[in-house]
Amino acid sequence: MTESPIVSRTGRTKIVATIGPASHSPDVLRRLMEAGVDVFRLNFSHGTHPEHTTVLKSIREVSRELGLSVAILQDLCGPKFRLGPIPGDYIDCPIGARFFLVTSTDGENPSELTCSYGDLPNDLKVGELVLFADGTVAMEVTAVSPDRAELNVTLPGRLRSRQGINLPGSQLKVPALTDKDLNDLEWTARHGEDVQYVGLSFVRSANDVHQLRKEMADRGCTARIIVKIEKPQAVDQLEEIVAAADGVMVARGDLGVEMEIYRVPTIQKRVISLCNALHRPVITATQMLNSMEQSNRPTRAEASDVFNAVVDGTDAVMLSGESAIGNYPVETVDMMRRICEEAEGYISTDDHLAYHNTPASLKGLIQPISKAMVDAACVACDELSAPVIVALTATGKTALAISNRRPSATILALTPFEETARALSLCWGVTTLVSPDCAKSLDAVDPAIAWAKSQQLIRPGQHVIIVRGDVPGNSPSRTVIIRQVD
Repeated sequence: MTESPIVSRTGRTKIVATIGPASHSPDVLRRLMEAGVDVFRLNFSHGTHPEHTTVLKSIREVSRELGLSVAILQDLCGPKFRLGPIPGDYIDCPIGARFFLVTSTDGENPSELTCSYGDLPNDLKVGELVLFADGTVAMEVTAVSPDRAELNVTLPGRLRSRQGINLPGSQLKVPALTDKDLNDLEWTARHGEDVQYVGLSFVRSANDVHQLRKEMADRGCTARIIVKIEKPQAVDQLEEIVAAADGVMVARGDLGVEMEIYRVPTIQKRVISLCNALHRPVITATQMLNSMEQSNRPTRAEASDVFNAVVDGTDAVMLSGESAIGNYPVETVDMMRRICEEAEGYISTDDHLAYHNTPASLKGLIQPISKAMVDAACVACDELSAPVIVALTATGKTALAISNRRPSATILALTPFEETARALSLCWGVTTLVSPDCAKSLDAVDPAIAWAKSQQLIRPGQHVIIVRGDVPGNSPSRTVIIRQVD
């Protein structure tokens, strides 16, 4: 079995950190990993391919030095609409003021606005609401003509160049994958197994997921797909979208603009519960410790937000601007880890199990034989107070199934593939070891138990629960073994 020194971590909830100017140096990356980051998010809405390649190389070099299996989440931009350049870079929008959204402008009329989606003025309808800058400025469409839409300010504020545009309720027929996204997938293909997850933005249907999967397959990309729930259409088709994906992100930023903000907590809980039921890792994201961009301490409300996401059953919590452009990226990760550990200590092992609440239409996604194996392993773990469950897994599905039950034991995933080990960095409570021999024989469990003893995870006389998927030559089968440690 190949193993390297592993930085000691007591937390089970995983931390995703977005890389940006505040965090891209090797020194800060090292400190972030030591503070508890499990997954690094590369936001392809910003930066160039060479810049992302440099960061990726640094992450891999530092993670190898630390002996960590750290995952990479490449977040595609998707059809995000943004304002074009504004003369002077900003403009104030008083109530009742009139603006025009146009396909092109000479830049001399400050009331003329352009959009990264050039045909938007032709797609708008009278009466529709257009939101700018995360909903801080709102305008209503009062008239439309070729290449031009007249807007009236209903919520005043200030607009800046390149700020986002949202169209709640509009049914624009824009593709889920833009030309930029397809070009960014070429970058993904060039970096092969170094990228574990690809984030799909502004998903509206399961077909969007299937389209991305096809484009990735055409390019030989093996990464798993994380769908971002941030559109009303995605909420309406949530079960189908989650079933089609490999993981989910509750992207509360645009979700809170596209829908009434008071609905976001309910949607978050619904998404987390469904993902737990369907064995899909789920990330809770956006403004979790937002004040720590400028302060070295979060607000009480932010601490409660992170705590409650963990109690709800999220696999991971994500930092965006806090780690990308904030003044305290390492301190923010450390604080998030402490809050997560506090929440984990609060949770009893039998709470918040959504496994048995799988919607009837989706029960076929979970094999009864796999469910029986996980049930048996968790019952044995509880009855014997076993501190470790060893899961032999090639794809990571066995470890993920156990993770979704939130056992009190440490889940030690033994896999022959480094790619699987990195992907499991997103999954709650899973520690991974890479062993090329584990696919061939159960003897590979012995070094894993020895490693667990060396880390003081288990003592002689205690029991370890061993689970294994299909046995060669005897498929379909599952194995649960209880062994007392010498």
